[in-house]
Amino acid sequence: MDMEAPGNSGNDFISKNRLEALVDGVFAFAMTLLVVGLDVPTIPKAEAAAELPRYLVTMWPQFLSFIIAFFILASFWIVHHEHFHFLHSVDKIVLWLNLLILIFVVLVPFSTNLTGDYSHVQIANLVFHFNMLILGLLFFIQWQYVVRCPSLLNGPVHPNRVLDSSLDRISIITAACVGIGLSLTFSSYSMLAYLVVPIVIRILIWIFNPRTRPFGRVKATAP
Repeated sequence: MDMEAPGNSGNDFISKNRLEALVDGVFAFAMTLLVVGLDVPTIPKAEAAAELPRYLVTMWPQFLSFIIAFFILASFWIVHHEHFHFLHSVDKIVLWLNLLILIFVVLVPFSTNLTGDYSHVQIANLVFHFNMLILGLLFFIQWQYVVRCPSLLNGPVHPNRVLDSSLDRISIITAACVGIGLSLTFSSYSMLAYLVVPIVIRILIWIFNPRTRPFGRVKATAP
């Protein structure tokens, strides 16, 4: 007689292992592909010593976009790992949410290269910020769905963990909205929103809700 995993009812659930493998592969590919946008200059060897330092200085928007996008993708990968840490199975809604997320993950190298090469062009910055906004919203939706589906979970998630993790997702959404606002004012510093906004939000959370501090967290799952 075949034995099913706890909470698994035949075709109602899909093994999460293959989905995790797909997500890890796509994230790794997208994070590696970011570096393709950093073009090595073609400079005559005789002029390289004088021209190369000047050229590298002019590439600072591309380097900034690369670093920010890399750490945002790394943050999203950690968020995804957190989601799946609490799951013992996935259903079709989780599956399709992940496929939607991956669409916009593989777009990140394109939107990053676009804003790196044309940081002075409004539409280039907006493409990047909307890319991040949609990713942030999808991860927020997935988290809210996961914690409200006991049949998918290994165990209950503590309310403090639910709140703290929700605020982490909201910080990226807020940063993207701030970036959009700055882009609409033709600011060339809109990328800095992803460095400043999450830090400010985290400080405010620690001030007004001490229970969310790392040293004050309760275990995420019940025994």
